[in-house]
Amino acid sequence: MPLFPRYQGPPLMPQICSVENLTLAWRRVRSNIHVARRGRSAGLDAVTLRDFEVDWTRQMAQLADELQQGTYRPLPAKRVAIPKASGGERAIAILAVRDRVAQRAVQQVLDPLFDPCFLDCSYGCRPYVGVPDAIARVQRYADQGLGWVVDADIATCFDSLDQRVLLSLVRQRIDELPVLKLIAQWLEAGVLQGEAALPGDTPPTPLQRGEAAVRRALSWGAERLHPPPPVGPYAAAMWETPGGSIGEDGWAPRQPGLESHLWTAVMLARPVIDGARQALPYLQRIGGRRLAVAGAVAVGALALSEAAARLRHASRRGVPQGGALSPLLANIYLHPFDVAMMGQGLRLVRFMDDFVVMCATQEEAECALQFAQRQLHILRLTLNAEKTHITAYADGIEFLGAALAPRARGLRLGEGVVDFAEAECALRDALRNARRRMKRKVEG
Repeated sequence: MPLFPRYQGPPLMPQICSVENLTLAWRRVRSNIHVARRGRSAGLDAVTLRDFEVDWTRQMAQLADELQQGTYRPLPAKRVAIPKASGGERAIAILAVRDRVAQRAVQQVLDPLFDPCFLDCSYGCRPYVGVPDAIARVQRYADQGLGWVVDADIATCFDSLDQRVLLSLVRQRIDELPVLKLIAQWLEAGVLQGEAALPGDTPPTPLQRGEAAVRRALSWGAERLHPPPPVGPYAAAMWETPGGSIGEDGWAPRQPGLESHLWTAVMLARPVIDGARQALPYLQRIGGRRLAVAGAVAVGALALSEAAARLRHASRRGVPQGGALSPLLANIYLHPFDVAMMGQGLRLVRFMDDFVVMCATQEEAECALQFAQRQLHILRLTLNAEKTHITAYADGIEFLGAALAPRARGLRLGEGVVDFAEAECALRDALRNARRRMKRKVEG
């Protein structure tokens, strides 16, 4: 039985490409980046937010035209590692500015369609709810006497999402081919390893970017990935692509009679041409002073590097963590897990890949953990063993950065009263005492 009802409303692509929606998406992308960082906010195409802002109206018109005509092609995300406040590093994906705007535009249209379908146990990256609401719900469960906690974390959640399963779930709700293709393109674009620009670092020149991209492209072997088809309870979302039909395993069929290096050359040629065509508006906008030979080399090398990255990182797994659409896709993917857990009567509170299950006894908590592991296994996910454990709530837990423990249970106001007259007297006395304390505090 489908987990999401079919959307029966007007077409979505005109809504995504509308001037109002794209303008709102651009404003949100711009507001999410501090002014001081807008000169260092480039994706793989080296176009910063400040560069894009120079003539953003023309860039937006071109983006809308590409989305409507189906000629839009995203660049791979640039993966960088940033330090976490708690220690260690977190890998995030930095998209090109135009790809960030396009993702945000799609997210703004799809979020109102999917969010009403989610259960109230899900609190991560959803409108009108957040961390305080999730923490408050855990505390309410504890006040009800549920004193055992399954505190769990899904291992490398965003990087482990099976794209076929994800697309099949998305297709349950929407069956508009251009939108599905758009999401599939972002999933298949992949990521390219990069380096984080630390404060004070001198950004690389266009020539250095070009040289690095050429080295990456030339060092990559002429080898086409052809993974086996996945198996499982979810059917893959299949459709035709502009370049031909997809095979039964979801990949383009092998071409008989072509050697491996020739096939690689064919695969590389079209992305390079597409990349050069897409780079032309940027070259025209940057102008003569900034567009030196080094810049031209960089653009061409980046196009070639993009083609290599698409094949190298085509893994059918993972959603780039950093895109505007990624949290919604993760919630869609984990919705079957929420349905299964809540269907068993378990008190689940989930915030993206972190979740707790509140239980009455230790035995119930152990059964809940085993059930959660089985449901995640169906979705081809696993738990982080180091961050998953069963504990008593009385010993305290840490959830979403908050230290939670049983609330103090002292004497309550009017405790033990049996009628309304006594309750009124108790309230009057409490108010009188509070005023006296406030007066002494002011005079002292």
